[in-house]
Amino acid sequence: MRRLAPSSIDADVLRKWKVLGAQSVTLDARLQYTEIEGTARYVRMMRGQERVFPLMLPTQASGRWSTTNPPLINFPPDCVNPECPQAGTEHGADSPTCWSARDVVGPDPGWFWLHWDADAIEARLSAADAGDVDDLESFRKGFDIHTIRACRAFKIPLPPILTKALHEAPECQAWRELWSPPWTGSEDRRRHLIKAVSYATQYLISPKGVLQARDIEKLGLKPQEVVRFAALYLRSKPVLVARKRRVWEDCATSGVSYTWYGRRRRLYGDWNSRAKEGWSHRISGTVSDYQNQAIIALTQDFPECHLVLNSHDGCTLAFPESVPVERVLPVAKRRVESDITSPTGFTVPITASWHVITSNLQRHPVKATG
Repeated sequence: MRRLAPSSIDADVLRKWKVLGAQSVTLDARLQYTEIEGTARYVRMMRGQERVFPLMLPTQASGRWSTTNPPLINFPPDCVNPECPQAGTEHGADSPTCWSARDVVGPDPGWFWLHWDADAIEARLSAADAGDVDDLESFRKGFDIHTIRACRAFKIPLPPILTKALHEAPECQAWRELWSPPWTGSEDRRRHLIKAVSYATQYLISPKGVLQARDIEKLGLKPQEVVRFAALYLRSKPVLVARKRRVWEDCATSGVSYTWYGRRRRLYGDWNSRAKEGWSHRISGTVSDYQNQAIIALTQDFPECHLVLNSHDGCTLAFPESVPVERVLPVAKRRVESDITSPTGFTVPITASWHVITSNLQRHPVKATG
């Protein structure tokens, strides 16, 4: 009998087998169980506990913070309420029936949490570092960057409208029919694939490295197809690729990398290791520096608040209800959402999504104005 799945239950091994084309109901079930159990074991430990006291460790090489016991940032955002219309899909923050594993903790009575997530901040910093004017314009003007990237990759002319309205606007009907088969909207498979590989190739040396990306097996493609799409996307981004190659060479040769804020990291290993870690530190390390700077400033603006969770490109702060949300939001927006200029001289705007979590565990999307 042919063995269809590995004997190991390690999640990374299971994902690798899935990417390499292993087909097995048992493999799929085991992978789902492994992912769910990683969260469930912490939830079981919290049963009956009135409070939890997580550990926050700013010990990662990039400057990222690790939060453990429980690792809330690793809890899946998918809705787990079987009675919710959005069950099994990503948490609908504006739905009172939608809640995820992350909602097992919440504010104390008399407190609220303010949470923000920076929008595609690593992609924005990469574009500014490289001087990728196409991506920078898309970020500034709120264009649908993933559709634009798909057009560049598949050599299709850009539509007459570049915002997300392009998916249904009558003015773009002729453009949608240029595709074969015709473009189906924001969930078009080609847009989804380019979006996935653009994130997966952020820190890769070779397109083949995309096979190691987390969740890449969920694309449902054969390995050679995933690599083909990765190569297709990278060929459409010559400015970004050229910039990465220069940084790779500098970092691999010098054995040192710096964030935009000047924080240094020593690099070790072979050429590939030094090059990859060097570019990663330059971008993801800058995100950490930027985030830490915003948190420090906000805790100085509001000494009454305290940190709940730092998730690298997002954060949750706790405020007493005696401090009105309307007072906090404009200040937080000025601290978090701003323009940032790269050492190469290109400026990119940083934007974020915002939510307020109340003590009854209701999440309310808010628009920070200031």
